[in-house]
Amino acid sequence: MRFTFPHFTPEPEFIQPDYDKWTAVRVGMSRDETTALLGPPLDDRYRGGKSSPTDPYYSYGFLQMPMVPHPRTYAFLIGFGSDGKVFTKMDPFNGRFSVDGSPTVPEIIIPADETVFSHYPRIVDCRWFPSSGVYPITYTFELGVKEDRGDRYLDEALDSDLPIPFFMTHFSGAQRGRFRVRARNRIGQSDWSVYHHFKFTV
Repeated sequence: MRFTFPHFTPEPEFIQPDYDKWTAVRVGMSRDETTALLGPPLDDRYRGGKSSPTDPYYSYGFLQMPMVPHPRTYAFLIGFGSDGKVFTKMDPFNGRFSVDGSPTVPEIIIPADETVFSHYPRIVDCRWFPSSGVYPITYTFELGVKEDRGDRYLDEALDSDLPIPFFMTHFSGAQRGRFRVRARNRIGQSDWSVYHHFKFTV
C-alpha cells in the first residue's frame, strides 16, 4: 500500500506580485484602486475557486513549497471590509522585500531567542519567515552546541539545500544551543540571520 502526504507538492509553484505595486497598496484603498494597481485577483481553488467582486480577500500570489502544513500557508492576501476598503495586507515575508531579486536575510520566528526547554526527547522545531526574492530559494541551517566550559560553540551546517523555511532537529544534550539560517537563489546568497539561542534543562 502506498501513502502520500496530502500537501506534498513535487513541482512547487511560486507566484508573486510586483513588489513595488504590492507595497503601494494602502489600508483604506477601494477595490477599484487596488485592482488598478495589481490587476484582477487570482482564481485560487484553496480560497473558493473563481474570484468574485465581493470576496472578502483577494489573492495575488503564493509560495507553494514542496511540503507545507497547509497548501496556502504562504500567500499574498488583501482583505476588504464591509465598506469595500482595504483593512489588511498579508504577505509571506513579514513586510520585508528584496530590492534586486537576491534573497533577503531570513527572520527567525521560533524558538524565540533564549527559550528554555524542559521536554524529552529534545526535539526542536525551528521556523523562519521565507526570504523575499526570485524563487526558488533554498536555505542553509546551522546548529551550534555550547561546550561544557567557556563560551565557545561547535557549529555545523546540518542542511545546505532546504527548500522550505523550517527544520526539525534532535538536540544532543541538556545544555545550550544556537542556530541561524541563510538563503540562496540563482542571483546570490543572503547574510546569515541573527542567532537564536536556546537551552535544554533535561
